[in-house]
Amino acid sequence: MKYLIFQVVFVLGSFNIFSQTVTPTEAANYEGKTVTVCSKVMGTFITKGEKKVIYLNLEKAYPNNPFTVVIFESGADNFDYNPLEFLKNKNICVFGKITLYKDKPQIIVSKQSQITITK
Repeated sequence: MKYLIFQVVFVLGSFNIFSQTVTPTEAANYEGKTVTVCSKVMGTFITKGEKKVIYLNLEKAYPNNPFTVVIFESGADNFDYNPLEFLKNKNICVFGKITLYKDKPQIIVSKQSQITITK
């Protein structure tokens, strides 16, 4: 039984623990892959309208940011804090699948556990 619990914990935990860490500028080379991207949140933005979307710009402020973290309103509900305000100017690591939007890499975050605040 202990072995089975270990396997479950290992498999679930390994997705984040063993993911490759890349820089925001390298992220476009990993489209379709699940990785960790670490950098400082240099700017935040929330769309207006019925369905809000939060954007976290890493490494540089918009429009020069090489990477974006995207949090849809439904995902923001899964946070204990307001990511728009709380994460600004913090160093973070974000875990997820790299997609491209208008040739810019991004990770869509749907839960708080995908983002880790670093020093």
